[in-house]
Amino acid sequence: MSDYDKYAEQLRHPDNPIVFMEMTAGGAPLGTIVMELFADVTPRTAENFRQFCTGEFRKDGVPVGYKNSQFHRGDGTGMMSIYGAKFRDENFTLEHSGPGILSMANAGTDTNGCQFFITCAKTDFLDKKHVVFGRVLDGLLTVRKIENVQTGANNKPKIPILVVLLGEGAVGKSSLLMRYVENKFNPRHPSTIQASFQSKVLVLDGCRVTLNVWDTAGQEKYHALGPIYYRGSQGALLIFDITDQRSFERVSSCFHSEYDRDVFWVVVIIGCWVELTTRALVIAYSLLERQTALL
Repeated sequence: MSDYDKYAEQLRHPDNPIVFMEMTAGGAPLGTIVMELFADVTPRTAENFRQFCTGEFRKDGVPVGYKNSQFHRGDGTGMMSIYGAKFRDENFTLEHSGPGILSMANAGTDTNGCQFFITCAKTDFLDKKHVVFGRVLDGLLTVRKIENVQTGANNKPKIPILVVLLGEGAVGKSSLLMRYVENKFNPRHPSTIQASFQSKVLVLDGCRVTLNVWDTAGQEKYHALGPIYYRGSQGALLIFDITDQRSFERVSSCFHSEYDRDVFWVVVIIGCWVELTTRALVIAYSLLERQTALL
């Protein structure tokens, strides 16, 4: 079954269009958001959004759309639509019933343009005020990643200091990051898919600094994506399991190419699960002495 067929089975109406957006943060991919547009309920609003997604709409002969635009908190002004500067509220039939709902931003009654938002929770206080025109079919995890990106002035995302976590799968990268950022521990933390993103505000020399961390997936099928997340990083944490010799030996693979060695400013090696066994810790230190030359 193709991806389209899989999504088509979920449509509320078989003729509703499906669109997608590839999202990035700090130059690295966050994932894809696949959306159903409710053309069966709000055909004009759905078509407006669809053309901004595909780039079909042109102004003065120049394609205008969402490509390369930035997610931020807008005020519903300074917009355009395929129907002119703005268009009327089509209807308020559908509600903001939960996360993943697509709805139009506005500056008051009948002021729809191109700005939209995706809900992260039930927001019934927006019902009868904003036109719901679609929903997320796939990629709600990507929406959550966007939600967690730190924002600055005017609620625009900021990516000031970028650090990447590298290592084999199941060595404790996500657990380490959760402990550092949220001071929590989940003994059944799910495996990371492609990458996840978390931020923490630090005070360094009296200045507030935002630390953004990419937690990369350790499964081998995701290794080829690594350089995408390395790019623009100021540091890397190489994580290994002190009870697994192989996980330590493979941290050096991050430095096999000249490109990789040039990317990072600072590299730190961290052994996880030190509480499990003293013998494993001794083994890790022994391996560290032999592997240091590779770094």
